[in-house]
Amino acid sequence: MRIGLIGSGNMARALAVGWARPVTCSAAQLEEAEVLASLVGGVAAATNSDVAAASDVVVLCHKPKQLDEVATEIANGCSVVISILAGVTVAQLRAAYPDSRVYRIMPNLAVEIGQATIGIVDDDAGDAAVFADVIALLEELGDVFAIGEEHFAVLTGISGVGPAYLALVAQTQVDAAVAEGMNVAIAKQLVGSTLKGSSALLVARSNDSEQICREVATPGGVTEKGLAALAGPLRDGFTAAMNAVLGRSK
Repeated sequence: MRIGLIGSGNMARALAVGWARPVTCSAAQLEEAEVLASLVGGVAAATNSDVAAASDVVVLCHKPKQLDEVATEIANGCSVVISILAGVTVAQLRAAYPDSRVYRIMPNLAVEIGQATIGIVDDDAGDAAVFADVIALLEELGDVFAIGEEHFAVLTGISGVGPAYLALVAQTQVDAAVAEGMNVAIAKQLVGSTLKGSSALLVARSNDSEQICREVATPGGVTEKGLAALAGPLRDGFTAAMNAVLGRSK
């Protein structure tokens, strides 16, 4: 399946690297597309219509406000369109691409290493075969979850932003360790290793976070004290973060 990318920013780059195959891509600045294409042995197209002509599936990675502008250029050349445009609904995509099969997804940056969490609107427009092909393409990049569009903003607040949240947690732990005199390089290695192992344990335990907390937190021990210090601020912070994301996504 030949893949085209309209837009060559961070997520487009991550998708291209994750698929590890040549892509045809475009960008507002040709140089940006050339950099992306060089990563995967692809082609930097001079125009968006050139991308559509060279692709079996086109992934929209441009700015959401450019939806109609880009559709005017490429709609006639696209049989399958996948959109990562934040806040752009399936109905809006269908209006912009009336002759295409359109699919709305929300990936995260871990597509780059094939370990992403990807949401897709559970709406195949009656074409089960195409939907299956799209799912198979996305599964090359990680785990795919089909959900109702009414939950898409919440999914964004969990997995879409998740890598940044965990990176912030990691950086905060590193900063705390450095403040106590630890070398920054060692602190980063320790925090990274801990997050990696903890994530694997969570998956192995069927995502039973409460049980893991109970097992690690010996009554009266240091973990219990740390959790007590974190519980209120962390819960309040993540609730506030979710509300902020929902407000922006909607």
